Amino acid sequence: MKRFTLKEIGQQLNLSPGTISKALNDSHEISAETKKLILDFTQKINYIPNFSAKSLKTGRSNTLAIIVPFISSSFFFDFYEDISLILSQTNYKLILLQTFNDEKKEKEALELCIQSNIEGIIISPVKNDSSLSLLFYIMEQICPVIIFDRINHQLDTFKIGIQNNKVIYQATEEMIKNKRENIILLLCKDIGGNVSRIKGYKDALFNASIPFKEENIVEISYSSPKDNIDDELESKINTLLNKPSAPNALLSTTDTLSLKVLHILNKLEVKIPDDMNLIGFSNTPFANSLNPSLTTITQPTQLMAEKSVELLLQMLKKKNKKNYFEFETYFLDCSIEHRKSTSSL
Repeated sequence: MKRFTLKEIGQQLNLSPGTISKALNDSHEISAETKKLILDFTQKINYIPNFSAKSLKTGRSNTLAIIVPFISSSFFFDFYEDISLILSQTNYKLILLQTFNDEKKEKEALELCIQSNIEGIIISPVKNDSSLSLLFYIMEQICPVIIFDRINHQLDTFKIGIQNNKVIYQATEEMIKNKRENIILLLCKDIGGNVSRIKGYKDALFNASIPFKEENIVEISYSSPKDNIDDELESKINTLLNKPSAPNALLSTTDTLSLKVLHILNKLEVKIPDDMNLIGFSNTPFANSLNPSLTTITQPTQLMAEKSVELLLQMLKKKNKKNYFEFETYFLDCSIEHRKSTSSL
């Protein structure tokens, strides 16, 4: 099918390209009768506006970007979906970019945002200092930036996330109440939030007068949920299980690790929850369908998305007033959904 330009539509209707453009943008300068004539014709030919050309002319793209480590995580997918639903009620479009937890790819994603005239960015950074100088430049010269989830990043802006130390403390405390005192904390290596997660874990042990064991902090490195980390994870868990005093609880801190470790424990014939209590960070909708059903720490993606959009739109309205905002970090509460992977001895 031929793609029509505004000039060609004008020739068909004997109108100027400027009149066509104003009518498609619902300008008050164009009569209702002319608007109807133009809209009826553009619908008939399935006209799609050239947003790139419009962006070059107006200096605006009406496009926002979300940059996440990977969309295959149910948490990041839910967040993206919630943002999409909110923005569908506005004039903004949305693009999604993935970094795969790689600083080089994060830099490339940010450079693409600059080249594409993106008007606002919501990002979960790779590390606490990743792309810092570039993000600072974007904030100063290009567009506002909001940080979500990995809120320990050094950029001075609005941040929306959870209190990792608080929720890990609560989950560890619940396991202790279930008479589980030898608890593994399973982490993805080198991501923001690990320091506060370990602190929450240590604080819960300390307040229950339980000695901290360095060996029970298990870190696994991966850049995507599709990475093959099963052998490494199985080896580290199996080593701990074969110690004279085997762990009797495990707290997993990412979607990916939560689902993989459940499979590995079943493979190693560890009885859950009898021999091992298991709590995992996960927004998966299939937690009830797992064997056994998984007790999860669920992050409030909808509230996180709503706050991110609210703050970004505020910044866009005042984007030429750089000193207008006093940036804050917003902490949202998680919920622990109890299922069959946890029980008392």
